[in-house]
Amino acid sequence: MKALFPSIYFLLYFSILSGTGFAQNYSVERIADELKKDVGSVVRTNEMHFTVKSPSNAIIKQKYAVTILHKSHRYNSVFQKVYDQFSNISSIKINLYDKYGRKVKRVPNCDIYDLSTFSQSALFADIRQKYYDPEYYEYPFTIEWSYTKTLNGILSYPSFYPINSYEMSMEKGEFVVNIPAQLRYVQENLDVEPIIREGYDINRKYYQEYKWEFKSIMPIIREDYDVRLADLVPKVKLAPSQFEMDGYVGDASSWEGFGDWIYSLNNGRSDLSSETKNEILKLTSGATDNKEKIKLVYEYLQSKTRYVNVVIGIGGWQPFTAMEVDENGYGDCKALSNYTYSLLQAIDIESYYTIIKAGDNVEEIRKKFPSNQFNHAILCVPNGNDTIWLECTSQRNPFGYMGTFTEGREALLIKENDSKLVRIPSLSNFRLRKAVILFDENGDVYAEIEKKHQGLYYDNKRGSYYLEGKRRMDRIRNNIHIKNYSINDEDYKITEYRSDYPYFIEDCFVTANRYVKKIGGRLLFDINFFNTEIDVPSPINKQESDIYIHRSITKIDSLEFVIPDGYFIKSFPENDTLISDFGEFHTSFKLDGNKLYYTRKQIVKKGTYSADKYNSLRAYLKKISKADRAKVLVMPKE
Repeated sequence: MKALFPSIYFLLYFSILSGTGFAQNYSVERIADELKKDVGSVVRTNEMHFTVKSPSNAIIKQKYAVTILHKSHRYNSVFQKVYDQFSNISSIKINLYDKYGRKVKRVPNCDIYDLSTFSQSALFADIRQKYYDPEYYEYPFTIEWSYTKTLNGILSYPSFYPINSYEMSMEKGEFVVNIPAQLRYVQENLDVEPIIREGYDINRKYYQEYKWEFKSIMPIIREDYDVRLADLVPKVKLAPSQFEMDGYVGDASSWEGFGDWIYSLNNGRSDLSSETKNEILKLTSGATDNKEKIKLVYEYLQSKTRYVNVVIGIGGWQPFTAMEVDENGYGDCKALSNYTYSLLQAIDIESYYTIIKAGDNVEEIRKKFPSNQFNHAILCVPNGNDTIWLECTSQRNPFGYMGTFTEGREALLIKENDSKLVRIPSLSNFRLRKAVILFDENGDVYAEIEKKHQGLYYDNKRGSYYLEGKRRMDRIRNNIHIKNYSINDEDYKITEYRSDYPYFIEDCFVTANRYVKKIGGRLLFDINFFNTEIDVPSPINKQESDIYIHRSITKIDSLEFVIPDGYFIKSFPENDTLISDFGEFHTSFKLDGNKLYYTRKQIVKKGTYSADKYNSLRAYLKKISKADRAKVLVMPKE
């Protein structure tokens, strides 16, 4: 919907009207019943006005009020706004209201903290936050705030989220953008289109105004297998075409343009001293191929440097020079990636600085919406028909290993005039457990166990590997789920195997008293020795959103049960095979004298599946759970 009105007075009138509100009654009784059902908080109003004045200057004004219905949503009452060298926050006003809508407190400025945003891991950081926790506990209550944020350097535009958590609803809101050019935006999970108007400001400068209006946004209810919350919430995301930070001008209307801006920040920062170049040449002189040279350089990086977080000015995006890292022995992800690039350049090996969105279960990159969607830097090293990916911040990663922090997602490979999106390989997530399990006529069990952890399981096990003594064994014991077990410290060992597909091997000896149930002279035991648990969703639950399975996984248990002398196996389960859209499940049994061999294999398939398959998923998981509860009956010989 678009209208043209060149009169400056019409535009001014509209803008003033949009930014002005009448006093609102925040009584909880005034919230519609459907917006209060099954929710913990209700956004009473969310009004954001974003005005772009130039590629480097803009203003955000926001008024926000949320009613906290019970303590599980108290975190939504915290005021927290970030600023840095290129922005400042002013005109903060915060008020608290009781359940009747009566103002109980006007928060003085002295109660609003000005804090650092980063932890002790940040060596340099100029990112700060204005912070206020109401510390009000008489539910329900409402907090209302407003503020102004001025941007004096722009890389990203703000996004607008009517709601931002599960079990949150919204009464009303609006998002208004004034910009002297066509606006680049995407909207998701919304059926609201913006009203677009054109006009001129008091300086006769052309503007377009985009206005979204929201009413009665219903809550998102947490479900067993829903997709990421970020993929479910309604949102409007913006991105600049032309932008500028600290004199560095960029164009984000294409990935090539955005990549060129990153390239310009790094350009000329890869020089090394002749001493370091000679050291690298000497280090790699005996290597037989490029892969070995790259590995030697990576291990040199790990031994010489450590990671520190540096976020200050344009340094939030521009790395230290390679010379500075070489001299100081530290850097952030940008600096260490650039330093590794420089070391490889010294031996004529090509590599590419690459930016990525790192973190657990993060949103996919919007490939058709070029913009700043990244928070981490790594290095891409082509090697013939292969590609080697280097996580340069880790002193412990095996060479070429990309963990769960970055695997399986899109990244922007930075190349002059030819930056492009590439996909990082996904991990092979594999867990194998082998055990020889002997039990006696009293029902006590003695088991020798070997476990192999690869991919996701390797990442999860690294925390235990780098611990020592009691701390390690406490964590190991917390992850053993065998009934009535005990383990001595000296009976546990863990070994790391560093390769292209690194893994850990755990070896341990475990005893479990009364694992086997005695019924008269008979013995009955669970085939599911490791107490593998399948979480079967409740039949009363419903699935409204798509079913999301985050990772592909293969899990295998290979067990050998040894029956005591004087007994024989009377009955054991039959082989089973289950095939579904979501994965596979196989069991096999083999009886050989007094030994029963059991193999359990479960394959989980990554994917997004329609909600109407929820009952099929539940039925599949229920069958697996039933198979895992099977018993083996052992009888005394006559």
